[in-house]
Amino acid sequence: MDIEIDAQSRLTITEQIVGQIERLITEGKLKEGDVLPAVKDMADRLQISRMTTAKAYALLCEKGLAEQSDGRFMIRVKK
Repeated sequence: MDIEIDAQSRLTITEQIVGQIERLITEGKLKEGDVLPAVKDMADRLQISRMTTAKAYALLCEKGLAEQSDGRFMIRVKK
């Protein structure tokens, strides 16, 4: 998954993650039923805290773009 964090951005890291995932959905690179990386895996990949990643995933859920399933913080993209 092509997500990058810009330390110089005025947006928070959470906002950057959400915005980039929204863009991937809009561009069709993420489709309904696709599963995002686990919180730990995404946090490790981006070298950020798990809490920040979990916050971004929770915001995607609030926006109706994703959902949590199977008792793990795995997200299924809904368009």
